[in-house]
Amino acid sequence: MHLTTYTDYALRVMMYLALTWQEGRGATIDEMARAYSISRNHLTKIVHELAQQGFIETTRGRAGGARLARPPGHISVGTIVRAAEKDFAVVACHDTRTPYFCAILPACNLRSGLRRAMDAFLYELDKMTLQEAISAPKVAASLLGTSEHKEIVVPVDKLTVRGARAGHSANARAPVAGPADVRAAGKPVRPTGRARPGRHKKARARAE
Repeated sequence: MHLTTYTDYALRVMMYLALTWQEGRGATIDEMARAYSISRNHLTKIVHELAQQGFIETTRGRAGGARLARPPGHISVGTIVRAAEKDFAVVACHDTRTPYFCAILPACNLRSGLRRAMDAFLYELDKMTLQEAISAPKVAASLLGTSEHKEIVVPVDKLTVRGARAGHSANARAPVAGPADVRAAGKPVRPTGRARPGRHKKARARAE
């Protein structure tokens, strides 16, 4: 099953509005177009049709925009896909709107299997809510720039501890500045608390 670009964009709009719902606000079409780098004309049509289908509410004016008509936890992803996708025919013989001839059709059980597979596909999407479709809301808000307090997202594999030896965990405590830090800067270090080698021998020679 391959979803159309229209359905893809519709899901993106709904996920964006799910994030702004948690921030207690709506969003404009221009804002969403910039966040996803999608044509404003495409999103205008999608927002209009989502509003007609009762998924979102829109307001006009300078402070206007779009927002979810219901909480994201009450909206099924499967419902959005069913409303946006116009054709669920996996193969031509599933499309009852147009006549189709296949010599083996009377003895074919494959189309039944494909239909069950499509039902299972939609069943999984029906179980997932719009809220569940976003696994990390704060990270998603940071990536899309929806939050007023933008966060910097740093991949875990980029986190390192300064001075940690190879093979040590990134959670290890950073070492206190000491001789090793000075050596790293290219400066010689004198040992502290201990006499330098040969000092006692020179003192003994003077005494004699």
